[in-house]
Amino acid sequence: MKIGCDSFRQVNRRDFLRIGGATLCGVNLLDFVASQARSSPRVARPTPKQMICVWMAGGPPHTDMFDMKPDSGADYRGEFRPIRSNLPGLDVCELMPRLAQQANKYTIIRSVTTMNRPGDHSRAPMYWLTGNPRLPSGTPQYPMYGSVVSRLQPGPDDLPTFTVLGKIDHHIGNTIAPSFLGPAYNPFIFDPLAARDDVSRMLTPQIELPTFQRDADLLRAVDNRLRQQDALDPVIAGLDRNQQTAFDLLRSPKLREALDLSKEPRHVIDRYTGGEMLRTRYPSGNVRHFLMARRLIEAGVPNVHFSFGYWDWHGENFVAGRQQIPMFDVAMSALLDDLEQRGLLENTIVLALGEMGRTPRCGTAAGAGRDHWDYAQFVLAAGGGFRKGCVVGATDRKGEHVTDNFYKVESFGATLYHLLGIDPHTVVNMLNNRPIRLINEDAPIIREAIV
Repeated sequence: MKIGCDSFRQVNRRDFLRIGGATLCGVNLLDFVASQARSSPRVARPTPKQMICVWMAGGPPHTDMFDMKPDSGADYRGEFRPIRSNLPGLDVCELMPRLAQQANKYTIIRSVTTMNRPGDHSRAPMYWLTGNPRLPSGTPQYPMYGSVVSRLQPGPDDLPTFTVLGKIDHHIGNTIAPSFLGPAYNPFIFDPLAARDDVSRMLTPQIELPTFQRDADLLRAVDNRLRQQDALDPVIAGLDRNQQTAFDLLRSPKLREALDLSKEPRHVIDRYTGGEMLRTRYPSGNVRHFLMARRLIEAGVPNVHFSFGYWDWHGENFVAGRQQIPMFDVAMSALLDDLEQRGLLENTIVLALGEMGRTPRCGTAAGAGRDHWDYAQFVLAAGGGFRKGCVVGATDRKGEHVTDNFYKVESFGATLYHLLGIDPHTVVNMLNNRPIRLINEDAPIIREAIV
């Protein structure tokens, strides 16, 4: 009688070891540390730039937030009214009073867009988050910015260089994480479900640590002879070290401390979530990720990414806006305030953007919504070398098309690399040893947006 024997024989040694490792650490964790044997050695560097990317999946409405058009006509202007910010000439949505008073801290870019036709929820995030027109298939797997930082400017040994809280994007999930740099530079992704209440549970192993360690010792003893036969394979040769790296990160006091929101006073949490009244009126969703991001930056993590809200409003546009825009206002303003007060904003890039804007024309009918619009949108950029109190670019009277200082997404990517101290023309080798540039097109840096 045969019970799975033939199928087991079809599993090669590498798959066997990967499966064995997965039973200990979880697939995502081992993918994160895999191929460390091929990674570049860590080198010291002066005052590193850090980055937080607040990804607004689905496409936030530019004409309802930072590019309002009150004189565009009833079919365009929508229900929200503009209010003056503390930056002369910039009016913002009435639902963002806190960010209106912090406009002197950030730059609004209105002239970068993907120009995809039509709005594509799989193509646009990959373009924005890598700086290249990466597709789900058929193009090189260009890396996210944090993966490049992991390769060229790795952070402290006891912290992940590139951390993702939850999913990278609502539509494509984490499928963008793998890149031609290899799994050693994939982001360290935490389970969002475990982070809803007790954040510290994220890094708690599901079994007791002594048992965890014994299983690791057993795996090493069992596959030691197989590894000797595969000594020339850098992935297998480095698996012991990969497992140890995974264990070290799970045990890292610095990482656990950063993700434990119980360390924060109640009034600080209320500042990020709006307090009980605002939380009751507007569901906060993953708004605590803003506070987690600040704590990770304080701990020394170089790059943090999280997706906030879902902005794909095809109907009930203004009902959704009244729920999400106030929470964005509360959390983003608290993040900028805290980073500035702690002296971290100068060296920390803070971004808020989505993959597209929304159609400026929405109509006046009940339940009106804004559809996909790839010809105009906004990027909020603060700290880390971006100008304070600046608006770059402009759109036409109805907010439909860029009329001033148009830039492609490649320029946005080149600008980020420039501020992070990385030459966007840097050539790296893909896993097949083919050389390729970080930004594949010669794109100018957005000089108007940076110091």
